[in-house]
Amino acid sequence: MKVSVRGSCSQWVLVISGVPHGSVLGPLLFLLYKNDLPALIKNNIKMFADDTKIWSKISSDTDSYLLQEDLDNIERWCQEWLLKLQPEKWKVMHVGHSYQTTYSIENSGSHKILQ
Repeated sequence: MKVSVRGSCSQWVLVISGVPHGSVLGPLLFLLYKNDLPALIKNNIKMFADDTKIWSKISSDTDSYLLQEDLDNIERWCQEWLLKLQPEKWKVMHVGHSYQTTYSIENSGSHKILQ
C-alpha cells in the first residue's frame, strides 16, 4: 500500500493485516470479528460497526454486579483478541435517580471509574 497526498506518494509498504479505513467492507468485517462478544454479556447489548452498547435496569446490588461483570468480560475478550479499548470514550447514562452505581474498567494498566 502507499499513500498519495496532493500528488506526492509515499514508498510502498507491505501491509499484512487490517482493513483500509473508510472501506465499504470495514463495518461488516468488524461485526464478523466481534460476533462472539454478545455470548459473554448477561445484560442487553447492541452492536454496530465499532460501537457497542450494554444496558440494564439496576434495582439491586446483584444487577450492578452483573453489569460490572459484563464490563470485565468485555475487557478480557478485548485482551484475548488484541482489540484496544478506549475507556475515555465510554459513557454511563443514568435514567432515574433511585440507585447509585459506579463501574470500572482497566485498560493497559490504567484504571478508569465510570459514574
